[in-house]
Amino acid sequence: MMTFFIILIGIVCVLLILLVLAQDSKGGGFTGDMGAASSSMMGAKRASSWIENATWALAISLAVLSIGVNMFIPHDNNANIKTSNSVESATEMTVPTLPETPAEAPTEAPAE
Repeated sequence: MMTFFIILIGIVCVLLILLVLAQDSKGGGFTGDMGAASSSMMGAKRASSWIENATWALAISLAVLSIGVNMFIPHDNNANIKTSNSVESATEMTVPTLPETPAEAPTEAPAE
């Protein structure tokens, strides 16, 4: 069921991207490029209203689907125990150190 929701979220995301790109912007957007075809079909005002309503509907459905997919994620109550065990074992580990070497006396260059 979770796979179905994830696929549905992907489809909604792609449609939402396409609708946002199709909206009117300062340059006219995608509907402005259609020219007379868009105004003869449904009019410029109605086209942008339809696209805006569809964008809102897809945005709301994306939010609902995202919350809905969270219900199908398995919640394991023992997850914190595993984390705390690994933290405890990490604090008990010893850190390897380098072997100590005797410090060499600095050599001076011969004076001429």
